[in-house]
Amino acid sequence: MIVLGIHDGHNSGAALVKDGQVLAAVSEERLINIKNFSGPPILSIQKVYEISGVEPSVTDLIAVGCLVRAGSPYADVNYLGRIQVALAPYLHSSFFAESFVKILHFFRQTRDIKTLFYTLGMAGKPIIYIDHHLSHAACAYYQRPWYDETLILTLDGSGDGLSATVSVGKNNKIKRIASTTFYHSLSNNLYSEVTGFLGMKKWEHEYKVMGLAPYGKDDGLVENFREIIRINPRKPLEFQNTYGAYLYDVSKKLTGILAGRRFDNIAWATQKYFEELVCQWVKNAVSYTGIHKIVCSGGSFLNVKANQLIRQLPEVEKVFFYPAADDGGTPVGAALAGYHRLCREKNVTPKYKQLSDLYLGRSFSDDEICEAIEKSIWKKKAKRISNDLHKKVAALLAKGKIVARFAGREEWGPRGLGNRSILADPRDLKVIGKLNFAIKQRDFWMPFAPSILEEDARDYLVNYHPNHYMIEAFDTKPKAWEDMPAALHPFDKTCRPQTVNEWNPAYRKILEEFKKITGVGCLLNTSFNLHGLPIVGTPQTAIHTFEKSGLDALILGNYLIEK
Repeated sequence: MIVLGIHDGHNSGAALVKDGQVLAAVSEERLINIKNFSGPPILSIQKVYEISGVEPSVTDLIAVGCLVRAGSPYADVNYLGRIQVALAPYLHSSFFAESFVKILHFFRQTRDIKTLFYTLGMAGKPIIYIDHHLSHAACAYYQRPWYDETLILTLDGSGDGLSATVSVGKNNKIKRIASTTFYHSLSNNLYSEVTGFLGMKKWEHEYKVMGLAPYGKDDGLVENFREIIRINPRKPLEFQNTYGAYLYDVSKKLTGILAGRRFDNIAWATQKYFEELVCQWVKNAVSYTGIHKIVCSGGSFLNVKANQLIRQLPEVEKVFFYPAADDGGTPVGAALAGYHRLCREKNVTPKYKQLSDLYLGRSFSDDEICEAIEKSIWKKKAKRISNDLHKKVAALLAKGKIVARFAGREEWGPRGLGNRSILADPRDLKVIGKLNFAIKQRDFWMPFAPSILEEDARDYLVNYHPNHYMIEAFDTKPKAWEDMPAALHPFDKTCRPQTVNEWNPAYRKILEEFKKITGVGCLLNTSFNLHGLPIVGTPQTAIHTFEKSGLDALILGNYLIEK
């Protein structure tokens, strides 16, 4: 059974699933170089068929991972926000919120996608719409690393009328037992509003607040936040807006609380209270269901510091955070939910495929890369190195050079996991300034992350377990402070690691060679992009980014270019 999953809202994209296995997944932003693009994923749909080699006409089902397209004229937050404020007395009800969304669904713009389906020979294929939070839930549940009954948690700003759900997964079925409407959104009413107050971009720069938080301290602000949002005392699986406001009115009221405070203290309090509420919510869900193995998805679970605390809760036996937790991951969830629905309709036992690597996007042939180089100013400096490229790259890194790598299939999700990454020596603190100002062009307080050889990870990480996706934070051991100070958070010495195993042999060879030279089995790794732009998606974009930054060298497939 072949199912196409698409998301045509914030950070749109497409994924193709065959018999429960994800064959390909692509975000539209990588193809058009517009971060968090919202709109029909026209190019992504075509690319997932090209990547997988599947003929579009054999598709059994098209699953759309949201009922209302976020970003459309009828679902844009500027439009909805005013409606939500006006309807606030009614939006406490999940039934009303969901009905409101279903009405807006009739205004959805689908002409462009339907035209594409006709062009691809897919006219008449059945189309179903999967609600936003079910798409998040399906991502994590249907790719979990165990078979047992599972507690499923989703948490984000809002989607299809909801901002959080609690479900139970059993026998390949997802049963929702609680939900929080968008009016009571923890992420919107607290984290996103504070992000906006601090002069950053809401629904995009929340990670900056998380990175800033360790620089601050307690000045009593957490107590003020308790008056805005809390766990509902009568419904402990739901959040409750106690401010009597939403979005625009919250911004006005927050100004009175936050004005005159240090910006780092504001970030500290925001992160601290967010962690407190999320951990209590998780404990309440475990207590209510008696299930101690949990999976999590939704944009709020990109908060790696909160994820660390969830993992450490004594109530939690095992936890799996879906790495493409934000809206960009929902095409996979929609496709998997559609696949399981199709299996039930046809009375077929669904196949189960545990998540492994995330290299689900495009790769480029030597000819395609060579063509891009020939059209650039670097054609005389580009060298094709067939056998020992890893040795050359490791030697450059050991000498303090900063190298971007564009090779193999691109990663699915918001992290560069070696194939679309900028690499540097993690021992050298001087690279931080160069990376932040000359290359990444981002805020000084943002930490970087390490890629660590999996067999060496126990030497560096406290309470280590394999972590292949940079989705959890860890405390570190003294050896990490010595070997990778540039890849740690400078205040609390935590890190957000990628443990590298055999899934990416070409990238692993670079780490192994770097260890031979330096004795250190890790590299500093940050995504290959300039600030405000998506991770590079094409050889041409990679070359352009190389030219516009302070990078010392660029790997393009089997080619190496040095400045």
